Amino acid sequence: MRLTMRSSALSLLCGLSAIHSTAGVSIPRNQQESYKSTGKHGAVASEVAVCSESGVEMLKMGGTAADAIIATALCVGTIAAYHSGIGGGGFMIVRSQNSSEHSYEMIDFRETMPGLGNETMYVDSNDTTASTVGGLAVGTPGEMRGWEMLHNRHGKLPWATLFQPAIKLAGEGFKVTVDLAAALSNTSYPFLTTDSRWAEIYAPNGSLLLENDTCYRKDYAKTLSTIAEQGPDAFYTGPIAENVTAAAQARGGILQMSDLANYSAILRTPSNITYRDRYRIFSTIAPSSGSVVLSALKIFEGYSGGAEPDDPAINLTTHRLIEGTKFAYGQRTTFGDPAFTANVSELEQYYLQESTAAAVRAKISDNTTFAVEYYDPENYISLNDSGTSHMAAVDQWGNAVSLTTTVNFYWGSQVMTADGIILNDEMDDFSSPGQTNGFGFTASPINYIKPFKRPQSSISSSIAEDLHTGELVMATGSAGGSRIITATLQNLHHHLDQHMTAYESVHQSRWHDQLSGTTYFEIAAPNLGIAGFSNATVAYLESMGYNVTYEDESGSTSHVIVKHLDTGLFEAANDPRKAAGAGVAY
Repeated sequence: MRLTMRSSALSLLCGLSAIHSTAGVSIPRNQQESYKSTGKHGAVASEVAVCSESGVEMLKMGGTAADAIIATALCVGTIAAYHSGIGGGGFMIVRSQNSSEHSYEMIDFRETMPGLGNETMYVDSNDTTASTVGGLAVGTPGEMRGWEMLHNRHGKLPWATLFQPAIKLAGEGFKVTVDLAAALSNTSYPFLTTDSRWAEIYAPNGSLLLENDTCYRKDYAKTLSTIAEQGPDAFYTGPIAENVTAAAQARGGILQMSDLANYSAILRTPSNITYRDRYRIFSTIAPSSGSVVLSALKIFEGYSGGAEPDDPAINLTTHRLIEGTKFAYGQRTTFGDPAFTANVSELEQYYLQESTAAAVRAKISDNTTFAVEYYDPENYISLNDSGTSHMAAVDQWGNAVSLTTTVNFYWGSQVMTADGIILNDEMDDFSSPGQTNGFGFTASPINYIKPFKRPQSSISSSIAEDLHTGELVMATGSAGGSRIITATLQNLHHHLDQHMTAYESVHQSRWHDQLSGTTYFEIAAPNLGIAGFSNATVAYLESMGYNVTYEDESGSTSHVIVKHLDTGLFEAANDPRKAAGAGVAY
């Protein structure tokens, strides 16, 4: 397990709900991996079953995908608070359907560096955990401004209505899920019992709660009620904001009231590519990493991608896809916050051009892999200068939201406010001179700290549509730090190239390579219905020079909603790597 290493829910797309004809279905955990959910009115996917139910309830009330995703996210942030909540931020891609017209937009609600931040603040600190634990790790939270922008632009139900399921769960109690129970580790997180604010919630009788115990977050329920009644400004000004800054500063932080008051979500235009003359895929742009996914697919598009896992051709297919991904990861080093990085938007589009993809493809050998330096974009770039919980929802009108939100590492900065808000440690996603961050990314000057800057993120929420009709085909994304990129990429490949169902896609073993010099392969997890990678494929790659390492299945959590165009049915599939997921429908 990697509980101490990465937030397995930078994503919220694990459990699932689809509008169907089996209302109130409760799926036992040992049956989850075989459960499939389909329906014709819409779907919601998240890593907590009751939260997916909350999203579906919004759809039943006539709400849009935007309403459903907000209610779902607030619920997940209440129950699965070890990785998400209103003290964090993220990115989303939104498909908006109006009559016969539709469009796409990206909402960037990534946390920002407080105004007092500076490039060497972590290098100069005597505390080696300053970027991950304590107040100095806290960035200005963006989640409430993200929900505000999404609701103003695409919501139908009243703002306060979307908060009610989460308020009820926080105040009246919820059952500890198997995933939350795993995160309640006194060995890894002793503050859960030694800090009174945390212990009141998670160790109320002196010992940590166990699976199926009832957990209460009464202060948090009051906080959500205030924001529901007064609107998102109540988070960024007044008593709640004062308690946020006080909690961060009490632990050595630099967050000021002005940082909160001046925070804004940003509306951006997502990147897109055509793929195999059949699909158009949209994904998030810098400072997130959707363009990395799109670039890898654009490179791979020049090869046949339809080989199935039992076809001997899968060996070469896998090699080519990994090689394309390595080049795309090399490109990621040039993606910084567009407000601070010259020409980053132009550079992203350059990487996605047919000619650039062809130039990269020409550098791929079918007989070998190369040293890390080979994948540096400077080897083929011709511009003069240039400068990471996932959930998804679709509705009956064709609107869709694919969203990833996080507080970064498990339990964020380990700072909780008097109002029960868990604050992020997202500032570790910045680069500091001479250091490597918690997800293994080496320092990149383009990602160095500046006041009010947004750090790079691996978040790659994506939506695919039929190229010729514009009909929604797929919404996907992932959690899992740097593995978000490769998990999202592989789900798109499984469905679009190999024609796997959503259920089949999430049950495939995954590989991961982020230009670290090692390629990782998941081992088999029969209890989850994951077969593991073919030994023949791994041996084939080793013979080509790959440095191979096996890992367990905890590295990423990626989920899928697919619309099957032949039947018109939505299929929502929860990732078996999150045991608390399940399907409900009506």
